[in-house]
Amino acid sequence: MVQIMASSRLVARMGRRIKLRDLHILLTVAERGSLIKAAQDLAVSPPVVSKAISDLEAELRARLFDRDRHGAAPTAYGQALIRRSVAVFDELRQGVSEIESLADPAVGEVRIGGLAAMMAGLLPAVIGEMRLQYPRLTVHVTQVLTSPAVYDNLRNRTFDLIIGRLPTHPLEGDLVSERLFDEPVSIVTGLTSGWAKRRKITLSELIGEPWILPQRGTEVGSIVGDIFFANGLPEPTAPVVCSSIEMYWGLLATGKFVSAMPMSLLNFATQRNTIKRLPIQVKTRPAPVGIVTLRNRTQSAAARVFIERTRELTQRLR
Repeated sequence: MVQIMASSRLVARMGRRIKLRDLHILLTVAERGSLIKAAQDLAVSPPVVSKAISDLEAELRARLFDRDRHGAAPTAYGQALIRRSVAVFDELRQGVSEIESLADPAVGEVRIGGLAAMMAGLLPAVIGEMRLQYPRLTVHVTQVLTSPAVYDNLRNRTFDLIIGRLPTHPLEGDLVSERLFDEPVSIVTGLTSGWAKRRKITLSELIGEPWILPQRGTEVGSIVGDIFFANGLPEPTAPVVCSSIEMYWGLLATGKFVSAMPMSLLNFATQRNTIKRLPIQVKTRPAPVGIVTLRNRTQSAAARVFIERTRELTQRLR
């Protein structure tokens, strides 16, 4: 009880010293890189913006921006306050959304970053099922690439969650992951291919066939390359190298190509009936697929519903 009272007094003092309007001005200046441009966006005069920043600096006893004729760049102190300010406004937005959800649980929105394979298979399946129960729910989906920088989209609250292959290295402390299933890879071809009728095939028999492969040096390229390495085979010279799932479907449907595809696509993609999974045992270790979120961030009701539905739909893949 004493701790709660002390915390309340601290919040009251901070509320008198730093106002949301000041933080809004701070974020606008950081985004625009200029006090003048920020003033234009906020429809106020430049002196108003300058005074708000100066008052914050005086209150915090720290310089928040380095200013020159080229604009304003946040200092280390400014970056620290900007990160926290983003979190403040995100929590407010989540609070408003949650209040709306109390009146109608089907109202809300969730922002998702998805890797390419998820965009073509699992995510459409999850959204399709959710649509039946929550027709007023809005889902914002953006395709992302695998890289350490992708998780900055969680830190700046662009995404509520990112779904796809989990990184092989440990995540930074402010992130948390949940493994959904392990994603093996299968060798596939089109239904009209002569290989589709064979009951017994070895990977070595396909080395000379026209392959569709991902770019070397990418994470997906490494996963596919390991298939040949594990079988003691050289990676074939592919006539088609691309990262577009749509291109894979189109070329495989001709029956003239072979390729490797993740299990989730073969289970959820609407085009799955146009290809044949070949009877080849792939020896590589399946890559884990899961959800990454920001630790200690309160998820909206819509995000929680989405995560729960994804768990249910991927249950059989485990």
